[in-house]
Amino acid sequence: MNETPDERDQEHDRHRVFFALWPDDATRAAISRATRDAVRASAGRPIAKDRLHLTVAFLGELSGAGLGVARQVPPISVGGFELTLDTLGVWPESKILWLAPSEPPPALGELEAQLWDALVERGFRGEERTYRPHITLARRSRALEAAVEPVRWSVRDLALVESFPDGRNVHYEVLERWPL
Repeated sequence: MNETPDERDQEHDRHRVFFALWPDDATRAAISRATRDAVRASAGRPIAKDRLHLTVAFLGELSGAGLGVARQVPPISVGGFELTLDTLGVWPESKILWLAPSEPPPALGELEAQLWDALVERGFRGEERTYRPHITLARRSRALEAAVEPVRWSVRDLALVESFPDGRNVHYEVLERWPL
């Protein structure tokens, strides 16, 4: 997103935001139950249950005007879909323990692609990395081999989320939701 120097200088008007799939309470509880042993075995710093999510597009730090533009992008109409979270892993470079679908549904790929297309049309810089849909479960984890009871999630909406520093952690606030 191209912003004027005046916008960049307004530190109080900065928003760190991303689009995500935001699980309901029942899905969060199922994820937490299914992954509890793996999180413990990883010896990592667990992510609180209320912060579990699957990022679709990370926008980074935006001005208030940039946030306004981001809010105008949805809805993205791919329809609701089922997501089966059935694979655990740890990325060695970041030491993040994650939960992911072994076979992401086509609708998730369509959502990510259409969302980025709409964002780029409005001046945002596209993501260059390959999309690896996952839920972060713990940070500073050690490698592990573990199976997980699959968690089925009925995804029905897309959320715009803002993150706020909170000591060593981060607090998330869902700003808005749109049906898929």
